Amino acid sequence: MSTAHYGRAVPLALRRFARLRCQPRVMPGTPLPPQLEIPSGLPAGVHVVLLLRRRRHIEHCDSWLSVREAWERALAERGLQQEGELRLYICCMMPRFWPMRLFWHWRMRGWVALLEKEEQPAVQILSCSSWSGGFYERMRIHDDGRAYAMVIRNDGEILWASHDAFKEHLQEKAMAIVVRQECHWRETERQLLLDGPAKAGAIESPDAKAPDGTGVAEAAGEHPPSSGEGGKAEGAGNGPGEAAAR
Repeated sequence: MSTAHYGRAVPLALRRFARLRCQPRVMPGTPLPPQLEIPSGLPAGVHVVLLLRRRRHIEHCDSWLSVREAWERALAERGLQQEGELRLYICCMMPRFWPMRLFWHWRMRGWVALLEKEEQPAVQILSCSSWSGGFYERMRIHDDGRAYAMVIRNDGEILWASHDAFKEHLQEKAMAIVVRQECHWRETERQLLLDGPAKAGAIESPDAKAPDGTGVAEAAGEHPPSSGEGGKAEGAGNGPGEAAAR
């Protein structure tokens, strides 16, 4: 887990990602898709979200693209990757000044074209123009123009949080711990799902055997009637008419 506090007592990785409504950017001439709400609108699994406040922050994307690919390899090697997860969402926090927004839109068009050329379907450019300072207050982070990067789930849980580029020489070991914890959690959940039906079937089956080889009814002390008892019962069932006939 990341230990970045950003002036708060609770690390950012122990908080929840605040709701952020964004517009996916596409190539010119393509109809705009519906707005995407982060985090609830994300597919299931883990994703990387990068919040950009300045255009030069796009330089940090290469390092976080490497982080995304490392996560993907680790989960795929163990057969734990879910469909549609491990996307990199680059959220451009648009300025309120309209001329600056126009320049941002021009730059985003170039970034989308570059991603299309490099065939990066797992990376998506988003613009957010309806955000306010309340987002940073709800997140309990500084609104000082830095670029924040987080590894999150679609329920808002934050697995990792830091700012600017990923510092491999300082943060690689900590990130590897987060990846191992996620893999262990998924393997445990998968094993529980596999063991659950088998255990339930063993409990519900009337022919299940106890550890000593006896049946469930015998283990519970419910013994079937013996042959002698059956004979007595059969004899007791003979009425006086049958006895007289003999």
